[in-house]
Amino acid sequence: MVRLDADQCWERLHRSRTARVAFRTEESLEVIPVNYVAEDRRLVFATSSTVILDAVHAGREIVMEADEHDGWTAWSVVAKGTAHLPDTRNVSAQRLRSMLATPKRATVVLEPTSITGRLFDQAAP
Repeated sequence: MVRLDADQCWERLHRSRTARVAFRTEESLEVIPVNYVAEDRRLVFATSSTVILDAVHAGREIVMEADEHDGWTAWSVVAKGTAHLPDTRNVSAQRLRSMLATPKRATVVLEPTSITGRLFDQAAP
């Protein structure tokens, strides 16, 4: 296992398009898959989920985790911070491609205050 530095984490986040968003509500811990784009050290996703939007409006900490594997190596990146609803003129939301063809009510931006990552190389001794 190798710990990734911030630049290595961002390099992987720029190549990936799916992640999981996790946050606490007053009743539970939620984990929801999203499609996203990474730009300017921000993670941008669109959603119509009221629980995500409630967490954003409440200023709750948001955690996004993205990972990939190719059979020999795997990586995982975790970004933490608070999110906000931006002026959409300042983000490239048009590049977002959703797994679901449902209309999205809002674009959300996570500007991480913490980012960590790990690389697992199964071919290494």
